[in-house]
Amino acid sequence: MGSGNLRYFLRHLKVRHRISMTDPEGREVWYSYQTAWKIIGRVAAWVAVVFVASLLVAAFTKVLDIVPGYEGIRSRETMIENIIRLDSLERELAYMTVYTDNVAQVMEGKGPVIRSLNPQEDERIVEEKEVVAPSAIDSVLRKQLEGSGRYGLKKERKSGNNKEAKISNMEMLLPVKATVVEKFAPADGRYGLTLSVADIQQVCAVQDGTVVLCIWEPEGYTIQLQHSANLLTIYRGLGQAHKQVGDRVKGGEAIGATWNEETAAGGATTIGLELWYDGKAVDPEQYLVF
Repeated sequence: MGSGNLRYFLRHLKVRHRISMTDPEGREVWYSYQTAWKIIGRVAAWVAVVFVASLLVAAFTKVLDIVPGYEGIRSRETMIENIIRLDSLERELAYMTVYTDNVAQVMEGKGPVIRSLNPQEDERIVEEKEVVAPSAIDSVLRKQLEGSGRYGLKKERKSGNNKEAKISNMEMLLPVKATVVEKFAPADGRYGLTLSVADIQQVCAVQDGTVVLCIWEPEGYTIQLQHSANLLTIYRGLGQAHKQVGDRVKGGEAIGATWNEETAAGGATTIGLELWYDGKAVDPEQYLVF
């Protein structure tokens, strides 16, 4: 377009021009009178509509996912997921900080410090100077933990009753449902209990251990179990033996049964139970309740 044509076009922007269409034979089939200014406005409006529509389609659909080398909406979803993970990790770290600080306070003999996690304060831990007053139950628990009893954290010095304290901390299971007919009496030669057992019952190990003896005697099978901490248990008068020497057993696992002629007929029979600790017999009723 020459400079003269350009000047003519600019001077006649508001002048109506005839726009027509002809068929292949040269006949006019359509015409319209429009100004150049109106044509430019309509074209700009259509371009703006197409541009806005393209932006909306690209922003809220996955059409860009099909473009090679462009991740489209997937990158935004990944970014949002990472932000959520970082936020959750930050909150968990804040909670763990509160927990470890309170544990340190308790280990120092102090009460836990009241803290708050306020999202409006950039997720910072706000420390309060008020200390939770210990309750009566807390005082009882503290006394038990600071003492030297079964649940105490304080270790006893070596003394004559240290062995008794050690065995008292052991967890033992009831070997059989029975009643005591003869109690522990070393002076009379009874180094254990004589138990009356009704019907046929399984006899179980009081703790994890290893079978070190399993023999038949006139009154029945005798089984010995070696446990940890130099503890030995002896079960006498069993009608059946389910284990052999060298077998490992779990606490509560059956090692034999009380079957004999009396129990087979629905009657009761007696078995013996002995506890030996460091080579000395101890009273089983101190650690088992029948």
